[in-house]
Amino acid sequence: MSRFSSVPYPARAIVLRTRNLGEKDRIMTLLSAEAGKFSAVARGARAPKSKLAAVSQPFTLARFLVTRGRSLDIATQAEVERAHTHIAGDLLHTAWAAYLCELCDIVPERQPDEALFELLRVALEALDQAGERDQADAAGLWFEARFLALLGYAPTIGRCVACGEKIVVPPNDDSRRIAFSPSLGGTLCAACQSRDPQRLTAPAQSLRALHSLSRAASPEAFDVSSLTTLARRELRACLHRSLVVHLEVRLRSRKFLDEVLSAAPCASLPAAAPAAVPLAATSAPPDAL
Repeated sequence: MSRFSSVPYPARAIVLRTRNLGEKDRIMTLLSAEAGKFSAVARGARAPKSKLAAVSQPFTLARFLVTRGRSLDIATQAEVERAHTHIAGDLLHTAWAAYLCELCDIVPERQPDEALFELLRVALEALDQAGERDQADAAGLWFEARFLALLGYAPTIGRCVACGEKIVVPPNDDSRRIAFSPSLGGTLCAACQSRDPQRLTAPAQSLRALHSLSRAASPEAFDVSSLTTLARRELRACLHRSLVVHLEVRLRSRKFLDEVLSAAPCASLPAAAPAAVPLAATSAPPDAL
C-alpha cells in the first residue's frame, strides 16, 4: 500500500494551535496518544457554516478521521469531544492553556506519547472546570511539574543533588530558604551552593510543593491555596527556570502568561504547608526537607 494512501485513519487529538492556509483552509497542529504531534489541514474550516470550524479551535479535544498527504495530512471528518469553551471565557485560563499547548508543541513530530497526551488532556479539563485563580494555577503548576518529570527532569528535593547530603528542615519551618539549582536538578546544601552560580533560593514551602506536584496524580491532589503568595511565586520561578534550562527554549506564550499572572490578584492567604510532607530524591529513599 502506498504511504500516501487515501484510506483515512482515526485520531483522538487535542488542537495545540492553528494557522490560516489560503482563503478558507486552516492548518491544525494536533497532539494524539497514538500518532504524537502532527499537522493536518482542515479544508474549508474558515468558510461560513463549515463543519470543521468548531473543531479546528485551539484547546479542542476531538475525534478526527485523517487522510495522509504528501506534505500535510487532511482532516476529512471530525467530532468534538470536549470544546473547553470555558477556557476562552477567562483571560488567565486562556493564558495557561496557550502556554501548556506551546510546551507540548516543542516535542518532535510523529512520536507516540500517551502519557503526554493524557497530561495535557487532564490539565485542559481542569482549566475548563476551574473557577477561582487557585484552581487555574494548580492546573498549570501541576502540568509544569509533571511535564518535567515526564521528560526525566524531576528535581531532587531533600538531599543535596551535588553531594547527597540530607537537607533537614523542621516541618513547621516554611520560610527557611534553600538553594535550588535548575541546571543540576535539585536542592543544594550550604557547602555545595557555589557549584551553581546561577542557583535560586526558595522557601522550604515552595520546594515541598514542587516535590508534591511532580508526583501528584492530578491537579486536584494538591491544594495550591495552602501556599503563601511568596511561596507560590518562588515555586513558579523554580519551575520556569527548570523548563528554560532543560528545554533550552523561551516560549512567547510564557511572557503573556507572566503579564496576566502579575495583573491578576492572588486569592490565597498565607497558610502553613501540610506538616511532614515527605520529599524524596528521584533515585534515593524519601527524606523530609
